Amino acid sequence: MIPEPVVILANGNFPIHPIPKQRIMDANSIICCDGAVNQLIDNGLEPHTIIGDLDSIDQVIKSKYDEKIIHLPSQNDNDLRKAMFWADDQGVIEAIILGATGKRDDHSLSNIFTLLQFSTSMKCTLLTDHGSFVVTEGKNEFKSYKGQQVSFFSADPDIKITSYNLKYNLISTNLIDLYCGSLNESIDDYFTLTLSHGKILVYQVFV
Repeated sequence: MIPEPVVILANGNFPIHPIPKQRIMDANSIICCDGAVNQLIDNGLEPHTIIGDLDSIDQVIKSKYDEKIIHLPSQNDNDLRKAMFWADDQGVIEAIILGATGKRDDHSLSNIFTLLQFSTSMKCTLLTDHGSFVVTEGKNEFKSYKGQQVSFFSADPDIKITSYNLKYNLISTNLIDLYCGSLNESIDDYFTLTLSHGKILVYQVFV
């Protein structure tokens, strides 16, 4: 078993906001996506596992941590998805994903929307230096604060969404386009979402 809490570190921008930075400091296991280990070592931390096609890892670091490397050369999935599948196979219950944005916008979008298409019982939360992305289904309550900016993204336009405690409440609303659920706002210390079926992506800005 992989000691939890678990952080999966992608090779985007290394976290600088206090919230994601604290999560990586508190992690008992850090799974690095290939070259992300370079930044991890630069910040004085140690990897539990290094996963990927190994095309961007520093050769000195590669030699030093050879016993922690899992070489997965397939190009059908990017290194983040490889790490997520591996963690799921190891029985990880919850993983925080860091470093998934920055550097390249196409990689950022791909990593964010991977959450919606990753079929697993493992709970994944993707943190950036600005906020958090999490997948929700059924009915759920979210901790919040008055004035918090929130957005919702659905890849299925048939999902009907009902909300409570938002400035612009949704009442059995379909998000026809990806941008339709963006730029909403919480009016209390929590809000709820109820979905007719399927799952959507929820984004909440940090304080």
